[in-house]
Amino acid sequence: MASVFSQSEGRRAGGDAQTQLQSRLQGLRSSIEGVRDIAEEAIRACTVAALDLEEVGDSSGVGDVDASLRALLDAQHRLGVERELMTRLATQPDTDAAAADYRAERAQRMGAYDAQSDAQKYARNAQYRDFRQQVWDVRHEGEAMPGDFLGAGGGGGDGDESDEDLVIAGAKSSYRCPVSASWLVQPVTSRECGHSFSKEAITQYIRAHRGACDCPVDGCRKRIRAADLFPDQVLERKVARHLRQLEAEETAAQYTLVQ
Repeated sequence: MASVFSQSEGRRAGGDAQTQLQSRLQGLRSSIEGVRDIAEEAIRACTVAALDLEEVGDSSGVGDVDASLRALLDAQHRLGVERELMTRLATQPDTDAAAADYRAERAQRMGAYDAQSDAQKYARNAQYRDFRQQVWDVRHEGEAMPGDFLGAGGGGGDGDESDEDLVIAGAKSSYRCPVSASWLVQPVTSRECGHSFSKEAITQYIRAHRGACDCPVDGCRKRIRAADLFPDQVLERKVARHLRQLEAEETAAQYTLVQ
């Protein structure tokens, strides 16, 4: 009887330890998600700052912001690895063996990332490419961005990009609100799906659907609430720049007709 009781207590103790571990890991994963959200906000702030600096021709300042952005992308990558490994660790019954595997794989993956060239880390990173594209568009909107511009501000181009990657076509973005079909005004973007809307239009749309609705963009199945939206200053600047370009083209066309 004592032996059976001891075994039962051992299983209960093991189960309690596993439950406690999973609870701690869940807390850590939640903390990582919070830090990743902060990193996303910081990346957007970097973009706004770089656009301000590019508009006044401060290339040195743009380079400093570029370096800060790269550091944020490094941190973002590490957080992603940590979250993935912690999620896997929480499902392993043998906590000691799982912890050893976690440490070994963490060291291997972090080391592999650190060993990459700047081009491998950043030139193919979607957020970094978008950042460089937006800086390029300040003075060259509608023009193809040369691949070596991805390396500006920190020597990102290490020569391992193929010739096919040396020119990146100018981004074709829609600056009209999917709800109002008019030009975006005070654009806000959904954290859930990345789609953007005029603030007033989407706010009224969500209110009409009692506080939550399917994204109004065709084919998107994400749900949207007002709390999921953030003011998109970068997009607001792009819309304003696009409208200025259209006005300039219209003025030039009218001048040509008069001639």
